[in-house]
Amino acid sequence: MFELKTLERSASLDEVFAHMDNDGGVIVKNLIPEEARQQIMEDLAAGFSGTKPGTKSELELWEVFHGANTVRFCGLSARSRAFVEHALLNPVLNAVADHYLLENGADYWLNTGQVMAVGPGEKAQYLHRDEANWPEAVQQGKEITVSCMFALSDFTKENGATVVVPGTQGLPPEVIRGWEATEEEVAYAAMPAGSGMLYSGRVIHGAGANETEGWRYGMHVSFVVGWLRPEEASPLVVTQERAATLPPRARQLLGWGSYHSKEGGRTWLVDFEDADRLFT
Repeated sequence: MFELKTLERSASLDEVFAHMDNDGGVIVKNLIPEEARQQIMEDLAAGFSGTKPGTKSELELWEVFHGANTVRFCGLSARSRAFVEHALLNPVLNAVADHYLLENGADYWLNTGQVMAVGPGEKAQYLHRDEANWPEAVQQGKEITVSCMFALSDFTKENGATVVVPGTQGLPPEVIRGWEATEEEVAYAAMPAGSGMLYSGRVIHGAGANETEGWRYGMHVSFVVGWLRPEEASPLVVTQERAATLPPRARQLLGWGSYHSKEGGRTWLVDFEDADRLFT
């Protein structure tokens, strides 16, 4: 069994990038301050208690992927200012997105900010690549999405810590939804609450099985290059009024700004002007 490298919050970005390049993912401790973690948990409490496990899609693929006893909900920027300040605008996560995504686009935006609370008895999720959300855009050596799984509670192998197959980010481009791996080939993202596992959209991974009687509370935050459509329709949930109270960079990441390509193209406009003009 492999072991993902765990770094202190004080580690250099070069160390973070080196381990991501080598393994496809790295754990950073204390990525969210304890006070902020507690505030996020408090802000999201109604979502935890009011959301039924599983999926409403009625599609077998997603029923299996989402799990029967896993609670998922999005719109976290509309639910928690602490999420915006400490997860959406997390300086380490943003630096990772800058490093990997700006090579392949002029900017990026939020793909999804999503709670993934894995309940007792939940089976392991099938192993996959996040970039499979955009199969038409998958290319050799090009990163189109990067993510962080924030531990809102302690992650252990027994309670469903994320399973990662280190090094698979270097395999040839292929849409992967289901991958067989031996116990010797995988690593478990065991980490204390407040930590985060930063990882490539190309590395093969999935939520582990929860064999305990408690819940494993995680928060997935991912970014995607600005020329692709994200999973989550943030502007339909984060209203213009709410967006007006947020920092400009947060608004841009949430889709309340336009995309200007390196070659001069402009998309996501309002009356052929930058959407950010709505706030001036």
